[in-house]
Amino acid sequence: RHANELKMRGHDVTVVAYPKSEKPQWIDLKAKLIIPNLYQKRNPNGPLEGLLARLTHTLGYIGKKYNGGVHYIAAIEQLLKSEIPESDITIATLWETARLVAKYGSGQKAYFCQHFESVFFEDAVEKAEVAATYHYGLNLIANSSWLQSKIWRELQKIDSMPPTVHLVNNGIDSSIFNCNLKERAKRLQGHLRIISYGGRDAIWKGFEEMARSMAVARAACPRINIEWNVYGEALLPPNNPIAAYNDLGFLAPHELAAEYAKHDVLLSASWSESFPLFPLEAMACGLAVVTTKAGTEDYTIDNRNCILVEARNIESISAAIIRLATNQALTEELGREAATVATSFGWGRASQQMEDALRKIVAAANN
Repeated sequence: RHANELKMRGHDVTVVAYPKSEKPQWIDLKAKLIIPNLYQKRNPNGPLEGLLARLTHTLGYIGKKYNGGVHYIAAIEQLLKSEIPESDITIATLWETARLVAKYGSGQKAYFCQHFESVFFEDAVEKAEVAATYHYGLNLIANSSWLQSKIWRELQKIDSMPPTVHLVNNGIDSSIFNCNLKERAKRLQGHLRIISYGGRDAIWKGFEEMARSMAVARAACPRINIEWNVYGEALLPPNNPIAAYNDLGFLAPHELAAEYAKHDVLLSASWSESFPLFPLEAMACGLAVVTTKAGTEDYTIDNRNCILVEARNIESISAAIIRLATNQALTEELGREAATVATSFGWGRASQQMEDALRKIVAAANN
């Protein structure tokens, strides 16, 4: 979306993807998209065909085994370096492409960080490799104030006066996610409708903690029907023995907005995030949001437009659910304030931040 916004602002934007990537279906991509084809200039019946097939199979296996780890990156960068076009600025968008940009990028080199990614790894060597990407000399951009501070402290380990870490938030599509009161369902007496994102298979998304907290809340509020609906893939099945839920499956943005309009609360319990969009999208639709703090600080104010809970703390999470289940006025008040705050986080603001940051990076290099 950032690439699209920059394109619509008149910039020449190219997105380089990994081999075998698919063109995203959720967006009409205006920027040029390069997906390297390993066989494009090869004779399919030539002597190298078998070797290339084995190579891509091996890369896929290594990438899966090491979760996109350091062994995979060293090999894949040789396939991608020739695809990077001449540019005024080349931007890495995750740790796996940071080294590629540092070594082969043209113009000014930047790194749009979207999480403190070393938290995803348990192996000490891989953690160190990921953390090292912040020290490649790239111009750093963080997508949240939390991440901006986290990276700056990482840089401080080596440099007592670290360079600027620019802040560029993401945005929400306000034409889809908004609070249309005519379409919003009113909360039913003795009923609380909660919706959550399943979080794929990522343990750090806190799905099990949500389930256990839901079980505690249901037991504490026997006269209130606490309905739980989940969209996207989740760690636990709908009929799990901890807390059953209704599976909404995959939802496209318009479908998700329609579902939000049927609910009272969005529940999230991620261990850490960095400007996650789904709580903000729910806020824009007028839901009271229960979420963890790390990475949401740019748009959350505890007890004013949401309830902040402690990650991995069942007591804290369940207490928030119980509080909303037993206080309809609070649920509605938080939802109204949430919608007001969320309106200021559209893509116009986000793309302006990105353009300003990139101009500052290029200008600083030319001075």
